[in-house]
Parts: sequence; C-alpha cells; structure tokens
Amino acid sequence: MKIPSDRIQNKIAFQFLSRIPYFRYKKMNLLDVGAADHVLKPFLPKNIRYFSLDIKDYPNCKQDFLLDLDRKKIPVKRGFFDIILCLDTLEHTMYPIKVIKELKRVAKKDAIFIFSLPNEYNFLQRIYYLLAIKRKTEMPWKVVEEHQHIHKPRVKDILSLLSSEFKVIKVKFHWESRKSSNSKFFAGIDRILSIMAQVYPNLFSRDVVVMCRNRG
Repeated sequence: MKIPSDRIQNKIAFQFLSRIPYFRYKKMNLLDVGAADHVLKPFLPKNIRYFSLDIKDYPNCKQDFLLDLDRKKIPVKRGFFDIILCLDTLEHTMYPIKVIKELKRVAKKDAIFIFSLPNEYNFLQRIYYLLAIKRKTEMPWKVVEEHQHIHKPRVKDILSLLSSEFKVIKVKFHWESRKSSNSKFFAGIDRILSIMAQVYPNLFSRDVVVMCRNRG
C-alpha cells in the first residue's frame, strides 16, 4: 500500500515525520486538520493516536471533530496534541491567523506542526490569470460559501506567516498535477518541475510543505 501520487503533500509530511527519532515508539496524539478521507491514517505506527478534523464527513471516513475552525474551537484541553498536520487547508479558511492560534492552543509546547499551502503565483497560475481562466477553486461569488481557495499566497507569504508563528525546521517545494497519477508523461513532467522548484520556488513550486516546531 502506498500514499497516492496525487497526494504528494501527504507523502512529504509522512517523510518528515518518519525522520523524527521517536516517531515510531513514543505515544503521541496527532491531529489531522482538513483530514478529508484520512489518507495518512493507515500508514501511522500504532503508538500514534490519530484524530481527524474537517467541516464534513467523507464516505467511510467519519471525522472525530466535525467543525468549522473559523467559527468554533476544538473541544480538547490546552496542550493535548504532539503533532498537528494542516495540509492544503489553511487557504480555505477565512481567518488563517485565528486558526493557527487555535491550533497552537491545543498543541504541546514542543509540538511538531506540518503545513502545506499552494503557491498561487506559480508559472501555470500566472498563465491562467493572463488568459482569464478560472479553475474550480475560484468559483465567482461562491469562494467563501464553497470553502474554496479564499487566500492566494505567494511562496514568501507562506514562509513569512509560518516563521512569524513557529520555528521553521524544514521546507519542501514541489510540483504535482492530478494527471500525474495516471500518466507517465505527466509524472515525468512533474519530476522535472519539482527539481526546478528547488531552484526557483516562486515560479515552479505548486505547493510548499513546511515542518515547524511550536515556540511554546
């Protein structure tokens, strides 16, 4: 069993976690924010207690916390979680800084956070803007109601926000397209673009994955 290729941010997050020396033996509570269909859950070691949070349940995936973080707090005590994942989720919230503060509240002082956020100014997105092409995450007049991409960060916006709230440990720039999971051609293109993303992240990274530690 492998993490699907179109969930590369989940794969990178798991790689980051796997390099933590105590990841496979220390008992820890992990919160997956924007958990959707619980992609990472089957890959976690037994010492990790998994909790999911999202605004809706998915088929065969009932969330532990079913709530909107823009409006409600997580019903757990302060300092409960050792690891918090927030993958391709923060850009869907109306108040991302407020959400980060809430995640920090329920995290331990030395907790590990892993965020992934889209670089909305990559070269392909710039072409879309130039040609006035709207994607499904940019539905006119319905972005907020449909919980689509409310925010449009650049790479430096992502790093600036997270470094202001956390101690940044690792950063991974990458490119992935949905077509790569079913096409060797697009998978090859993605590999080339991901290499270029390490040199020119502003242009060639589609997502930025950041591992941070709580400042306490």
